[in-house]
Amino acid sequence: MQTLIRLLLLSLLVMQVVGLIQFSDHVQDHMVLQRYPQKSGVYGILNATSSSPPVVSATVAGEGDEYTVEAKVVGNQWIAYLKPTPDGGNYTITVTCKSGCIDGGNVISISDVTFGDVWYCGGQSNMALPLIHTISRNISLAAIQGGKYSNIRVHQMYGNMNPRTPWMTVLNATEQDRFFTFSSTCYYFGESLTDFLGTAAPPIGLIHTAWGGSTAEQWTSNKTSSQCKNVTQNSGSQVWFDQRIVPFANMTVKGFVWYQGENDMGELFGNSERSTGYACEVPSMIAEWRELFSQEPGTTEPNAPFGLVTLASSGSEGHLDMGAMYMAQMGSYGDLPNPAMPNTFLAHAYDIADPWGNGTCYKNKCCPPNDVGTKCHGCAGYCNSTAGTNFYMGGIHPRDKKPLGIRLAQACYGSVYGGDVAVRGPVISGCRVEGDKLTITFNSTLLGKDQVAVTDYQRHNNASSLQVLTNSSLFCMQTKDGCKNGTTNCRDNGDGKQVIIDGDSESLTTW
Repeated sequence: MQTLIRLLLLSLLVMQVVGLIQFSDHVQDHMVLQRYPQKSGVYGILNATSSSPPVVSATVAGEGDEYTVEAKVVGNQWIAYLKPTPDGGNYTITVTCKSGCIDGGNVISISDVTFGDVWYCGGQSNMALPLIHTISRNISLAAIQGGKYSNIRVHQMYGNMNPRTPWMTVLNATEQDRFFTFSSTCYYFGESLTDFLGTAAPPIGLIHTAWGGSTAEQWTSNKTSSQCKNVTQNSGSQVWFDQRIVPFANMTVKGFVWYQGENDMGELFGNSERSTGYACEVPSMIAEWRELFSQEPGTTEPNAPFGLVTLASSGSEGHLDMGAMYMAQMGSYGDLPNPAMPNTFLAHAYDIADPWGNGTCYKNKCCPPNDVGTKCHGCAGYCNSTAGTNFYMGGIHPRDKKPLGIRLAQACYGSVYGGDVAVRGPVISGCRVEGDKLTITFNSTLLGKDQVAVTDYQRHNNASSLQVLTNSSLFCMQTKDGCKNGTTNCRDNGDGKQVIIDGDSESLTTW
């Protein structure tokens, strides 16, 4: 009962008591509730009398069936758990305060409710990036208008990059000019998951709450963050946990999808086993979300699937050591799932930078009607690209989000739904250098039925996406401020120690 009180009080903080009995802001017409075998709840608030405890019931009607369940009431909060229901259907749920409420207006209802799989999408700007800024948006729009993806329904909290979207089908979203404002990563995940599942695809509910520029500690309680050493806490810590996680804790979900990390690039990446930095914080956050959503037995699975995206190569925010950040995003193991992050799946984005993510062209404002002088040489392709699909703040937000959605969905389809597909990209198991020859070996077990494709490589002035350190004495997991005067200030030498290295660990000649 104490758990119920905590969840209800926290999850309804954003609501105002203006009526006699109400649903939560996120329990609405057209919503998707989690299907069998989980049970789902509908919940809200009421104005109770002081004379007797409120008695609230919920009646579910549809598909030739009707039943009533009694709600749990704590103070002026109520929650009614429904019977586990197969996917599909069209239901009306009527909630009645039968006694103990202020007289009048004690019956409320929601309609066109269906059951399926509900996925919660959170993170920062590359999760929030609206579909309008993605290259494949019009292909998806045409498919929806042609009758595809009718199983997908969306709900979006207001954010600094997205407007609020009440629960609706994606077709309704296109008709109400809301589709292009929805999260691209979240939508392409749902679209691609539908493609993988084919005729077996259930209704899919996508909840999007991301906030651009947010950090991991804002999505985690201070109590949990404090268990990880070297994590920076400030007045903004926990804010999105309180406002964007807890309000959904009473909603049963199938799983979660997370895309975040750019705004933690300046922090210590750390190590999950040593309980330090980002590598500790992400596994701790996952565990906390799962525990919160599964407080009521039979609702969200205690070990619910959790999908993550590694940062795109443009997401460094000016910092070094992207490879170390990828390790931190995976809890220091270099692959998912792992002992620190069980039942997780992964989509790599380090090779899905924007095809025209030229920072020089963007910063110099090289496209007409601006004056395009010599500083804009070679920007014609960039300008033609932006004419069709404009950037949001430049290449840090790659516009090619559809391939990312496919990768997330494939990993989910294989690991969560039992599909016969590879669930991860190639994982390196070792390498060796012999003269001018570099031999790389891959984990054949994890590769499954996939094959590694090798294309011709021509070295440029910039570092390759794949680098091999040939001088172990220069190894540094995370530098502090780069190399100065021939030495490297190493923030983490791999053993969690800050050391000074005699040599430039970041030089192209080192790798």
